[in-house]
Amino acid sequence: MGIPSVAFLLKTWTEDLPFWLQTSATIAITAGFLFVLCAAPRTFTIVDGDGISWRAGVRTRRLDWADVYDIRTVTPPPPGVGESAMPAHVVYAYRADGRRVLLPNLDDTQLGEEELPRETAALRQLLEERRRPDWSPDPRVEAHIAHHETRYAQRYRTLTSPTFITVTAVIVLVVIIACTIAF
Repeated sequence: MGIPSVAFLLKTWTEDLPFWLQTSATIAITAGFLFVLCAAPRTFTIVDGDGISWRAGVRTRRLDWADVYDIRTVTPPPPGVGESAMPAHVVYAYRADGRRVLLPNLDDTQLGEEELPRETAALRQLLEERRRPDWSPDPRVEAHIAHHETRYAQRYRTLTSPTFITVTAVIVLVVIIACTIAF
């Protein structure tokens, strides 16, 4: 991202383009870099007596214990091509409607393979303590979760398949060539 952006800005400022376009492009790319540098490393998950708070990007969200259906460790599907730097195991909090929320920094790359099961077990135990006494698993929510997991795995395999990657690379090259010709 860095070198192509600098090359684009260099070309923008050395060509005879309108000043507003040069300035806009510079501001947009600089803002993107600042966002990546400032927001990305500031993710967290905090658990307290009232619920779970997490930050991803620039927004902090909260899920009260009453709204948490389950907490599960999930193994993302392997990529269709090449090696992956993704964690092998991640933790999701499932809402009462079956939708899931990724809990940042609760994965095997951040905690290690030995610590992740202990952290997940502690979270599940806290969830059990905070649930209503009459709570029972809802078959509709379980079906929704299973359906969503299947769809996610299919979508991930599609996005990492060699065909999709090749088609995407060709489209990106065509766009780059078209932009080069246009400028």
